[in-house]
Parts: sequence; C-alpha cells; structure tokens
Amino acid sequence: MKRRLIILSLMFVLVLTACVGRLASIAIIDGEKYKEIAKHQSTALLSGITARGNIYDRNGNYLTGMEECLIYILEKRKVDLKALSLLKDIDAQEINNSNEKYYVYSSSVLDKDAYEKLIGDYGAIVIKNRQRYSDNQPAIHVIGYVNHSDEVGACGIEKEYDSILSSVNRSYYGKFDGHGYLIRGLGVNIEGDSQEWGIVTTLDLTIQMAAEKILEEAKVSGAIIVTEAETGNILASASSPAYSPRQLVKYLESSGEEFLNKSMICQYPPGSIFKIVVMAAALEEGIVTPESSFVCNGYHEIKGHKFRCSTGGPEGHGEISLKEAFSKSCNAVFIQLGEMVGAETILKYARDFGILDTPVSGFSAQSAGNLPDIKDCLGTGIGNLSIGQGKLLITPAQVARITRIIAKDGIDSKLSLISATIEGLKGRVLYPKQLAKKVISRKTAHAIKDMMVETVRSGTADNLKLKDGVSAAGKTGSAEATYHGKNTVHSWFTGFTPSDNPEYVITVFIENGGSGRKSAVPIFNKMLDAIYH
Repeated sequence: MKRRLIILSLMFVLVLTACVGRLASIAIIDGEKYKEIAKHQSTALLSGITARGNIYDRNGNYLTGMEECLIYILEKRKVDLKALSLLKDIDAQEINNSNEKYYVYSSSVLDKDAYEKLIGDYGAIVIKNRQRYSDNQPAIHVIGYVNHSDEVGACGIEKEYDSILSSVNRSYYGKFDGHGYLIRGLGVNIEGDSQEWGIVTTLDLTIQMAAEKILEEAKVSGAIIVTEAETGNILASASSPAYSPRQLVKYLESSGEEFLNKSMICQYPPGSIFKIVVMAAALEEGIVTPESSFVCNGYHEIKGHKFRCSTGGPEGHGEISLKEAFSKSCNAVFIQLGEMVGAETILKYARDFGILDTPVSGFSAQSAGNLPDIKDCLGTGIGNLSIGQGKLLITPAQVARITRIIAKDGIDSKLSLISATIEGLKGRVLYPKQLAKKVISRKTAHAIKDMMVETVRSGTADNLKLKDGVSAAGKTGSAEATYHGKNTVHSWFTGFTPSDNPEYVITVFIENGGSGRKSAVPIFNKMLDAIYH
C-alpha cells in the first residue's frame, strides 16, 4: 500500500510538473503566437477604406486627395430614414465594402450637427481620411479614375501607373465583439508601412484650374494645352466638357463626350495651322524667301476646282509677299506654294514635325496624327494638303509640339507629363529626360517666328488684346470638318509668349467654333491673362 502511494505521488508530481511546464511554454515561449491568434479572432479588416498613392502637380500640390474627408462606419441595423437623410445632407457617398453588417460612407462636408448626431444617435465610428476625387476634380481627363468595384485604375494616370499607386501597404482594422460588431471606444488601427507611393506630374495646378475655368465659362467644347517652352513640360491639359469621377452613373445615358481627352486623344483637321509645316518645308528647301511675291485673285484653281481665299474676299489680296500671306492666312497663295514644294516634301516635313508620332512621353492614352497617302495628294489633293484639309488629322497636343519647335529655334523633343514617380523606400525616381533633335534650321524657325508675330500685329489674330508688357506670336486656323453629322468649321489658335524669348506655348482648339479669329483667339487671350495676371 505504501509503495502504491509513493508511485501515485510521483505520478501526480510528474503530471503537475508537465502541466506547469506546458503553461509556462504557452505563457512564455508561445505567448506571442497565441496573443496574435486571439487578436485576429477579435480584429477584422475594415474593407472599402482603401489606401492609394496620390498624384501631385509639379509644386507638390495634391491633384488627387485634395480634400480631407470623414469616413462614417455605421451598423446597418441602426440606420433609419433619418440617418440616411443626414448622410444625404452632407453629400456622403457610399463606399463598397464586404461586411454585410456595416455601411461605409465618405463625406468631405464637415457639418458639426450631422457629425454629432451620427455619432451620438447612431453609434457611427468616424475616421479622418482624404477623398480621392473632389466634385470639381482638376485634370480629370489626364488623371482618369479608379473602378469602384476593385479600386483598380480604369483610365488615365490612374491606369497607366496603377502598379505604383496601388503599392501602398496600409490597412484599417477594428475590434469586433463576439457578434461581429465593432466595439466602440477602442478606435480603429492602421497597419502597414508608412512609405509614400505616388506620381508627380508636370502640371501646374493654378494654370490647370485657370484653363478649365476659361473653357467652362466660355461654354464651349474643346481643349487648351499649355506647355513650358524650354522643357516641353505640360503645365495644363484641359478638355471640355468634363465629368465628375464621383458621379459616373449620371453619364450612363450621355453620348460619352464628357470622357474624351480632346487635348491628346481626339484627332481633328488642322486647317491653316498646318501652314506652319508647309512654310517650314518651303523655306528649308530654299524654294522661297519670306519676301517672295505672289498674287491672290481670291481663289486658286486646280483642274477646274476653285479653292477660295476666305480672308481675301472676292477680289483677293492682290500682290502679296509670302510673309503677309502667312499672317493673313491666304489659302490661294499657300496652295500655289504647296504646288511649288510638292506633296512628297510636305509629307516628309510633316513626319519630321512628329505628326505620325504620339507627342507626349510616359503616357499611352493619346493618339498620333494621320497623314494622307501620296496618291491622295495628286491633282486637287495638293490643294487640300497645303491648307491642312482632307485626310490630314492632328491632336491639340501635336499642334503644341509643332509650335514649340518654332519657339525653340527648330529643336524638338516630346512633351512631358510625368516628372517623377514616388516608390516607397526608393523615394522619388525622376522620369528620364527626352532626347532633343533638330528639325529645321534656326534661320527657318526665326523667319516663321517673325511671321507669327506679324499674324498678331496685323494679321488674322490682330484682335488679340495684349496688356502692357505682354507680347505673343501665333497662327490661327479654321478647319472644315463634320461635327455630329453636319458640316462645320473648327477653330484653332496656337502661339507662344513672350514673342522674343518664349516661356509658354499655348494651343487652343474649339469644336464648331468657326474661324480661329472668332473663337480661339479670345480664349488664348484669357489664358494669357490668367498666366500673367
């Protein structure tokens, strides 16, 4: 009996020792593991509140995330009509989330009464955040938007650089009770790294917003693109009409025109803007000089077809120098000039000026231009080519590039939209500079500059009202086209300022605007005022 008691006592001691050892192992050795398991059993990811890298202008101003907002997390069982009315009053937008017990709303309206009622009466949990897009989102045609369903970039920079913008490793977690409801008072935790991801553009927010305001107030459909003459950096790219990325549903029944990036994607006949290229070809090949004399009788006839000069009237300009013909945009003279230069040479220079290339580096959401085949330039075809009509198509961004070649004394490089990427631990990664090449001689570029100055001084753009100390040079264009199934005339004006030492290149395009003088020049004028004043 005594022996049995000793054996039982030893067994008890062994079992107790094992239990104590196991408890010690759980508490000390495996403590962190079980602590983490317990944490995840009571903690859950708050879906719908996403972290995404921002897009900035060249000065570091937000282009996305411009407005701070409040995220309201509400239990569905507590939300009634009054709560929905409060949310409507603060223009709260519902965010998709996977938790069937909660609604998640975002609002940039900071209303104290609604805020206190949603917290006090409905137990809302509130998180401060940044709203991805504002109601009047600037540069929306360049920035694009993300799909609400999966937060993946759908177009524009959001799509082009989605791999960088979506690299933010940051998530929102909350403490839940046994029934799956957030425990109030314990707050919301943010987990992940603090590294920044984003895209720095060349855009200037002030100039961008001015361009958009000018188009909106003019109530026109078209585009403005402003570039820095020295670098080719795009400071503004505005298209009208625009859309709100926060209210995409309202455009389901529209024609979709609001989504068109008219600065970079839409192609149009350049009209008399193309005379810059024709003139460059003629001067560079030594066929004429700016003082060469021509005669305009009001039209020029090719194989029985009369091409009329719209600026010379029925009697025409009479005897006129080539420089004057450029400034007054004389079609009759330029068709004669086109015949002298030849279609093959004109098309060669058009290619040199980049019409068949996409004009902007680091951005695929753009179009190249279109040139007619040589067979389309035979007979009357040379007439259309010489004045920028027929199958010739171009985008405003390409016109800006052509204009910059003149402003830069014949030197060309692609335009730039992206300045740098911000990539976590790497920090800021500068976008490669564009290689420059010579397209035409300095002498030819200077001659065309003088003609563009004369266009503003006494030609088709003499209605440009320049303020004291401001100078500009440019070229008007009136392009015949089909618009919504009807024949129309689109309006162009492209130029640079100051005229002697260009800093900015500004290109204006107005759909269905009539002559360049009538519609595009006044818009250019307002853009000048916005930049300088």
